[in-house]
Amino acid sequence: MLAATLLCASAAAQQRPLAAKASASPVPLWDVKLSPDPNLSMNFSDNLLLLSTQCDADGNPYASIFSPEEPYRQVAAFTKKGVVTLATNDMTEIPEPNMTSIFIGDSALYALVSGVDNAKKVVVTEHDENGEELKLSRTVGERRDFIARFDLDGSYRGSIKLDAGFRPMQIAVFGSGDFAVAGVDEESVPRAWILNARGQFLTYLELPNDITDYRRKNVEKNFADSEGLDAATDVIAMFAAFYAYHGNILLVRSGNVSPIYEIREGGEAREVRVKAPDGLQIGRLIPSDTNWLIDFRGKLLDKKTDAIYEVSPETGEMMRQYHIESEEGSKDEVSCMVQGSLIGLRHSKGRLTVVRGTAEPHQNKAPPNPQ
Repeated sequence: MLAATLLCASAAAQQRPLAAKASASPVPLWDVKLSPDPNLSMNFSDNLLLLSTQCDADGNPYASIFSPEEPYRQVAAFTKKGVVTLATNDMTEIPEPNMTSIFIGDSALYALVSGVDNAKKVVVTEHDENGEELKLSRTVGERRDFIARFDLDGSYRGSIKLDAGFRPMQIAVFGSGDFAVAGVDEESVPRAWILNARGQFLTYLELPNDITDYRRKNVEKNFADSEGLDAATDVIAMFAAFYAYHGNILLVRSGNVSPIYEIREGGEAREVRVKAPDGLQIGRLIPSDTNWLIDFRGKLLDKKTDAIYEVSPETGEMMRQYHIESEEGSKDEVSCMVQGSLIGLRHSKGRLTVVRGTAEPHQNKAPPNPQ
């Protein structure tokens, strides 16, 4: 399952049909040297996978982590009080909870959770490889989605059950407590919609030129023509994320499949078409308290082609390129930029450690090939 998901992610990140032509003018290059904070570190074995990272408003990084030994996601928060783990263990009201995505708000972390409704235990009979009969306990019931809330210190605050009829993939929360959700409907058609604070459907979002737009009938064909790979639109819809930005919410899809949308309370959306550098695709947005930072990639899973650019939220133009100077043998992921400081996580020698650094103008000015 994981291998298939990663393959789909790589495919989705390569789509290019909607990318605007990049400016021919050179973009100023800035160098960033990240230094570790030994007081904010945790064990992180090589078999663990860092799925994503972003920060809260104070610049504390959060890591979404997957373990192949335990097929459930957990979140590690690197706070001033130390490293706090937010996991499904506290969700005792949700049978068999599985955290699928997160959103970091101003005062809480929200997790989209898949669980079982009206659950009950049954005993089933199966056979092992030798034909011997086995009696196993299974949980059965209706698969249902929930939104769970944690305070930023890791305290669990409970969950709400979402209306049935949709398959949510990403969530965000407005200041009012209403939720923005992206995913697919019962017919596997990509949609984005608003839920009230109790998890009840209010209205669909109108996002022109998005894959949710009913006029976008050529998404899959364009993808196949440009990449030589087949991917259904509902698969492409998996690779997106919501981000908080100046009181609004950004919807960002990997792979240049649509513009970036800035969504206001109430559902009004402003679209910005990012002018991606030649040969690169939107990988993810890096939260920032000023302009947008975007991690561009040739392929979503090819770290050698990563290039981080500062992007104008008004025009989508490239403003700066940031070259991250990583230590040999380490893997650095930038989590956010807060007050001019880039903050991230470094995986090195069995540890995951917070790193920080500031950008300085590159001496030669001419940008190198994306690193």
